[in-house]
Amino acid sequence: MKRKNYRVRIKLIFETTMDHSQTSMKMAQEDVNRVLTDYLKGKKVNILNLFNEPPRIIYKVEKIDKPY
Repeated sequence: MKRKNYRVRIKLIFETTMDHSQTSMKMAQEDVNRVLTDYLKGKKVNILNLFNEPPRIIYKVEKIDKPY
């Protein structure tokens, strides 16, 4: 049986809530986004420590005609 090539895309969706006070929703979102991006830029960071629950995982499989 001949082997076929497939490309598998995996999407991890992490959800959490954070309380934050700011003058507008947009500014609060920008503050939290800045904190998270700065945290993720650090080396040897375990992203799972930020979230209480495991991520939701979505898989998408498609057949490819040409090998990588």
